[in-house]
Amino acid sequence: MAERIGPRTWSIQGETVTLPVTITDARISAAVFTAPAAGAREALAGVPLEPLVLFGRAITVLMTIHYGPWVLKTYDEVGVGLLVRGPRGLPGLHIVDLPVTGAFTREAGQDFWALPKWLMDADLTFGAAATEVTVRLPEGGEVLHAAIRNGKVRLPFPTRLSLPSWSYLDHGAQAGRLLRGKLPMRISGARIGRGGFDVRLGEHPMTRTMRALGMLGRPWLTVTGGRLTGPLGEFRVIDVPEPARR
Repeated sequence: MAERIGPRTWSIQGETVTLPVTITDARISAAVFTAPAAGAREALAGVPLEPLVLFGRAITVLMTIHYGPWVLKTYDEVGVGLLVRGPRGLPGLHIVDLPVTGAFTREAGQDFWALPKWLMDADLTFGAAATEVTVRLPEGGEVLHAAIRNGKVRLPFPTRLSLPSWSYLDHGAQAGRLLRGKLPMRISGARIGRGGFDVRLGEHPMTRTMRALGMLGRPWLTVTGGRLTGPLGEFRVIDVPEPARR
C-alpha cells in the first residue's frame, strides 16, 4: 500500500510521487451508452452515490486508454464508468471498474484516488477504422473482447474538458472515503460520431456490470482521441450526509 508522507506527496514501491502528475502522451477511445436506472443502481451497490438519470435512463461510458511513459509508467487500462450524483446533487463520473496492465499504476490508482484498479493482461490496438481491445485475467481466461468503431466527424481543433469525478473504495489507503476530483484533459485529433460497437463478454464481475449498464448494443456516441494530455491532482474527501449512507 502507498503511504502519504507529506502534503500531496506519497511513497509508493520505493518511489516518491507528488501530485498533481501530468499525463503527457495517451490515446483514448470511448463509447457512451444509456442503461436502465435499475441496472445503474445495481452497479452502485454499497457506494454512497446515485445514478444521474435522464428520461428514465442512466448514462454510461466504456473507455480504452493507452498511456505512454509518465509518472505512473506505461500501461493500458479499460474503464467502465457511470454518470452519478453525489451529496448535494453534484454530478460527476464514477469509475465502476478499471483493469490496468501495470502493478505500479494499480497501487497508485487505488491509494491516491480510490480508483477500482485491478491487474489484467490486454491487447489494445488503435486502428484507422476502430479500436480493439481484449481483456484477459493474468492467470488466463478471456474477460471480454470489444471493438469501438471510429466516428465519421474529425474535429479540426483540440478540445479541452474538465470532467468532475466521484470515487469510492472499500479498501486501500482511502478505504471508506468518498472522494471528489477533476479530470482536466486536452484531446487532439478527435473523431466523434455514432460509430459501431461489437463486444464478446465472458463471465466475470466486470462483464456482469457491463451488461447491467447497457454496454451490449450500439453506443449513443463514440469518441476517439489521437492524443490525450492533462494534469491529475489530489481528490478531496467529501463528508457523506447520514441519510445518504447505505
